[in-house]
Amino acid sequence: MVPVAIANLGNLEMKKVLLGTSALLGVGLLAGTAQASDGVKLSLGGYMTNQMGVAFDDDSAGEAGDNINAFGVGTDAEIYFIGSVTLDNGVTVGVRFDLEGGDENNDQMDQAYAYFKGGFGDIRIGSQAGAAGNMYMLPPGSTANFGPYSPNTTGSALSPGVFDPEGMLANQDKSQKLVYYSPNWSGFSFGVSFTPNDNEKDYNNGDNADGQWRAASAQGDSDNNIGLGLHYTHEGDGWGLDLGAAAYWEGDVQQKVAGQDEQAGYNAGINLSFGGFAFGVAGTYLDDGNGAGQDIWSIGTGMTYNVEAWTVGLGWAHAELEVAGARDASADRVGVTGNYAMGPGIDLDAGIFYTWGEDAVGEGDYDSIEFGVGSSISF
Repeated sequence: MVPVAIANLGNLEMKKVLLGTSALLGVGLLAGTAQASDGVKLSLGGYMTNQMGVAFDDDSAGEAGDNINAFGVGTDAEIYFIGSVTLDNGVTVGVRFDLEGGDENNDQMDQAYAYFKGGFGDIRIGSQAGAAGNMYMLPPGSTANFGPYSPNTTGSALSPGVFDPEGMLANQDKSQKLVYYSPNWSGFSFGVSFTPNDNEKDYNNGDNADGQWRAASAQGDSDNNIGLGLHYTHEGDGWGLDLGAAAYWEGDVQQKVAGQDEQAGYNAGINLSFGGFAFGVAGTYLDDGNGAGQDIWSIGTGMTYNVEAWTVGLGWAHAELEVAGARDASADRVGVTGNYAMGPGIDLDAGIFYTWGEDAVGEGDYDSIEFGVGSSISF
């Protein structure tokens, strides 16, 4: 269930999202493919992002910014273990393990899956994000660390970052699932995923991943969930188009309590580029996202301009959340970002943002202004 106040909902693993596109992860880009006679050989990859900044907001007693330090430093990191081999029949078989670089509450593996890839497409099985979580659309305007839509980190106590139609609804966004991604047919591709239980990643809730693959459904778990992503891209003469949509449907919520129902999420967006300019718009609707009859929706628009190693972005996002028996909660966020590519896989970025909104209960109106600088290193 999504919390009543729109607070820090933007931290949606944007370190893995290819901003402004379908966000489909390429597993073969960080490691070379071995010879068929060698079998699968693992290679290392990964990333580290660092941020620091200051935020000034409504921080009196009872307000959203109360008891939050104005200054902060953050780090996010993962190490990838990736390997693949192309067999004589042309099928590529591989594995991927993502090891978290920080304290993840005893959940050190972010995802772990095997894949089988060929002319038929890409089949993946294991702990991973689904088709909707990988293929939803965002406008341009964000960097690796900062952004107005679904940022990796914020200094504000409120955020409209509710664009992921799968991650916002699933109990565990990297639960065990089966995913299929199609080949690219003249710019068109799609993905579909099946999640038997949305609260099962490592089977530590009374289950045994080695001895039994059937998940035990606890109260509030959603079984037999479906994710879908659609994407079309076109590269013209000096211009480009990215058009996409994603959807996520819960199957059957177990042992429902009052105000609980099956949820669904829908996302769509379009991005255009002309030379160094890119701009776009995207939106998400979460049906019963805050409980039965209480929906959530968000919309964002933004642009970037790139000159050699420099990219400047501008964006705005708005989200609203319905609350039974109280006023709706809302959040708006507008900001400017900058990114400088120092070298291959090494970026410096910065952002200035103004956020304002209303909580459903208690704190009332809220506004903040924040300044942040950071770095992103991939290897």
